[in-house]
Amino acid sequence: MPLEIPEPTNEEHEELHAQLARATKMSGKVGTAAKEVAAVLHPHFEKENELALPVVGLAREIAESKVAADSAKALERCDKFKLEYEKMLQEHTEIVKTLDKLESVARKAGKRSVVEFAEKLRTHAKIEEDLTYPAVLMVGKLLRQT
Repeated sequence: MPLEIPEPTNEEHEELHAQLARATKMSGKVGTAAKEVAAVLHPHFEKENELALPVVGLAREIAESKVAADSAKALERCDKFKLEYEKMLQEHTEIVKTLDKLESVARKAGKRSVVEFAEKLRTHAKIEEDLTYPAVLMVGKLLRQT
């Protein structure tokens, strides 16, 4: 399997981006708060797309004791991710702060879809912290053993 972002993860990121893009086009405080989320989220997603998510795509192969075709490239990305890991967790903290603000103004404005987006993205970040990021680190450890 080539080193690429798993399709469900890619689709989820695209959906989150589309929802955020719609929110940034809203007027007033909701649109302003959504733009603040976008400013911190976009560079973070780019880093994930480069370092973490393609590596996660190899996890199944490794778990099934198959040889990963791009293991050298994956190990390189794992090493880079390991260096960025703490920073990426800090970025999540910043993203959640901007989401809290967005959710608050969206509630006041009666923008239920934006509130739901904020909740969904907050959950997404938590899943990455608890599952995705540790999986990348474990893939790196396993690749080193082979």
